Amino acid sequence: MRRPWLLLVLLATASALAWLWLNPAELRLRIDPRSREVALIIPAEMVGRRTATAVILALPELAGPEQRAGLREQLARPAVNSAQRVTVGFIPGQLAELTVDTPEVSDGGKVIPGLARVQLRGVPHGYLLVHAAPANALLETAARRRWLGRALIEAGAQAETATIAVGESDDGAFLVATIAFAYRTGDEAEAALARLTEKQGDTEALGFAARPGTDRITRQTKLLVVRLDIETDLVLQALRRR
Repeated sequence: MRRPWLLLVLLATASALAWLWLNPAELRLRIDPRSREVALIIPAEMVGRRTATAVILALPELAGPEQRAGLREQLARPAVNSAQRVTVGFIPGQLAELTVDTPEVSDGGKVIPGLARVQLRGVPHGYLLVHAAPANALLETAARRRWLGRALIEAGAQAETATIAVGESDDGAFLVATIAFAYRTGDEAEAALARLTEKQGDTEALGFAARPGTDRITRQTKLLVVRLDIETDLVLQALRRR
């Protein structure tokens, strides 16, 4: 059996509760609102990060096969590295739309929930945010490329949206990511938590923070938030095989 390259270490229930208190403002960007997935890249945070280039160049997997080579070329351009932020909008059936220094707007555009701001700030050196609404296409790609384990894919299957924030530890030893699944109801979030912990087996051995009260937090916030700390070498090995 192949060794899984993703190590699930923490179910971050405290983050979900903190988000409820903060209630940050939504992020509205000048992007085609038909975009099913939106990637937000912060180039300044990529500097010196071992995983950044490989992770960013994996983003085209969210696009159609005929678009991937062209999008990789765009992502490798110097203008991307010098921008304050870069967005990629993935529109079903159309070319992905890459924009440098995408402005925020007060009306129209694509709305990303404000909780995503907190999620990106919550990972060290956060350089990438991917928001998917609905979540299913992102999860299908993650399952096909074996980016996420089957139990996590199943836990997110009923989610309305998925938001992934990616960063890296200070010493470069680990890629650090959080995945937030948003459900229609708190009961669905609680059920997803139960399915995840059941599938994974011994929650103590896996490092889950599924402590008493977790069900109440998921029910209140309608969110399931999972943190992954993945050895950098495993990330690079896996992405270089693609």
